[in-house]
Amino acid sequence: MRQLWIALTCVAVLLIPAVCGLVWRKNIGPMRPVWMGMLGFCCFAGMIEPLFVALCLTSLGAVSAWLNASIFRLILFSCLCAGGFEECGRYWIYGAGLPHCEGRLVPVGYAIGHFGVEILFLTVYPLLSRAPEVFGAAEAGIAVYERLVACAGHTALSVLVWEVFCTKKKGKLLFPILVHAACDAPLGMLKYGVLGRGAAETLFGVFVAVLCAVALQYWRRMPPGAIIRE
Repeated sequence: MRQLWIALTCVAVLLIPAVCGLVWRKNIGPMRPVWMGMLGFCCFAGMIEPLFVALCLTSLGAVSAWLNASIFRLILFSCLCAGGFEECGRYWIYGAGLPHCEGRLVPVGYAIGHFGVEILFLTVYPLLSRAPEVFGAAEAGIAVYERLVACAGHTALSVLVWEVFCTKKKGKLLFPILVHAACDAPLGMLKYGVLGRGAAETLFGVFVAVLCAVALQYWRRMPPGAIIRE
């Protein structure tokens, strides 16, 4: 049964980006924002961020010792790194990889690519390569819930950063960085045993729901535009 629940979980979470991608392809068309989202995750969240975190936590002498001496410093550091690298990465990719795209659907396409690759790295690969000894319906439900909430959060963050990019007010990028860090904090506290599973998952969902409500207000004010500008 354990293997069955692992397989069902992998299929369920993979359906999220698959369905989103198919809907995007059928109704929107241009796939460049999706490809750029995949590239953004691989470069910034998949490579640069973990290398920087590993360097700071293991190879900087007194700095590493200071960070590792406090659970709260570890949580704060890891959450700020996630927010900083991913949101700065979004901003950079928007400028370098999507210069001829406009309209409020662009960040949605980027998010599909971003969370699609994230699901492979953070859920499917770990489950298949390091299958947990205990994994049943409850664990499967939590895994799917986390991915759904994370996908909503990434879409909202993509919208916030797109608004910063379109208005050319780089100072406003600090807002999505801090919001990202705040949303990651409950799961970070769960990882280090500061919060229990129920409290962490609930706070995670609440924080992302608030983030989505804020991002929706920005999204509604954006012009529909065209994905690929002539």
